[in-house]
Amino acid sequence: MACKVLVVDLDGTLTLGRNTYELSAEALLALRRARDAGIRVVLATANGLDFALTVARYLGIRDVIAENGCLVHLDGVTYELCSGDMAEVDRLVLSTGVVKPSHQNKCRKYDLAYIPLREDAVERLKDVLGPGYVVESSGYAIHVRPAGVDKGTAVKWLCQRLGVPCFQVASVGDSDVDVGMLSVSWGFAVGNATPAAKKAAKVVVDGPSGIGFKEAVEIILSGGACAP
Repeated sequence: MACKVLVVDLDGTLTLGRNTYELSAEALLALRRARDAGIRVVLATANGLDFALTVARYLGIRDVIAENGCLVHLDGVTYELCSGDMAEVDRLVLSTGVVKPSHQNKCRKYDLAYIPLREDAVERLKDVLGPGYVVESSGYAIHVRPAGVDKGTAVKWLCQRLGVPCFQVASVGDSDVDVGMLSVSWGFAVGNATPAAKKAAKVVVDGPSGIGFKEAVEIILSGGACAP
């Protein structure tokens, strides 16, 4: 078994599907198998840090990448990979009238989440904010954060911090916000992932969401991943 670290997305990857928050029993059992095999598991999510740490606690996970890479909680310490004051950005986004804020925003620092009110909300926000900010959809919300940081940035930071080559890090995801981490590691896309996520991954499994995560873990534990 060559994989030393497993980075896993939450919504759409550990859940029953891409349109629900209910966790998959198959995914939870696979997660435990990976941990029991000695693989360090990291939860990587678009969610805010407080929410991510709460979910991670019940999953038996200590380390968390939150806010799409802007925050990393490793060995009990939180590191900020993003910077800047997002208050004015939030006001500008809401002034467009094409989104409404997520209830999590009061607990988020850099990656702000919004619920679209129009189909062209992402394109509209990109036009308004310009190249200094990333605007993308996770399938659950539209996310806005400073440009230059994503889950892939956080994974590369983890590799350096842990002294682990990134090819020995496996990641599993389902959406556009997972593209960065799927690209820099041994990426797995679940069967119902977005086209961009599938293109970025080294392996696309057949099963959707939680079932697909189980298939990815089986490949990892069999030694079929993380080869240089």
